[in-house]
Amino acid sequence: MYIPRQYVDDFFGLLNDHSINYALIKNIGDELPLNLSDGKDIDILVSSESKQQFENAMLEHGYHTHIHPFGTANGWYFGYELPEHQFWRKEDNQYNFYIDASFALCCKSLIPKVWIPLDRKINESVWENKTFNEQNCFWQMDERNLLIYLLVRCIFDKQYFSDVYIPEIEKRENLLADSYVREALRLVFFKFTPKLVDLIINKKFTSIIKEYISFMEY
Repeated sequence: MYIPRQYVDDFFGLLNDHSINYALIKNIGDELPLNLSDGKDIDILVSSESKQQFENAMLEHGYHTHIHPFGTANGWYFGYELPEHQFWRKEDNQYNFYIDASFALCCKSLIPKVWIPLDRKINESVWENKTFNEQNCFWQMDERNLLIYLLVRCIFDKQYFSDVYIPEIEKRENLLADSYVREALRLVFFKFTPKLVDLIINKKFTSIIKEYISFMEY
């Protein structure tokens, strides 16, 4: 069962109406606004300056915070002064409509149950380059930062490249030649970056995690 489009439109409408500085982090398979499964959350990034304004707006419009499945209440630690994520639910007896809000672009560390922020330059670039989706009326991450995030998520958060994520990466493969993308990847993967790019171009996704973990040429 899918969440009705009106719920999705109303959520982004309230963010826009309250002038919240936000960006949709990802929209895998273009599931928004029509194909969001009941119980699946929308991942957004909210600027630290808009955090209090965002919380007030969510409460005003019938959302309530819930224990985050990957938050401190469940034994997770947020390193380097990273603000904890917030998990919101629209109070509705018919649908399970969730919002997962982060206040800095981040990933899971290879150390169990630790979240760490991505480099400041990447986080600043997200706000400088976010784009407005005219068709669906929401702000989203630009294509270059989205590609970086998809790779980070597969390697650190999921630790595998799923059949859902691979097509999203391949759609943006041409951006691997972009100077900003290369520089940003080096901020995350350091000297493994050329190897990572080569593996992607040659579609060796099943080898990436093993190659990264065993890489020694730093």
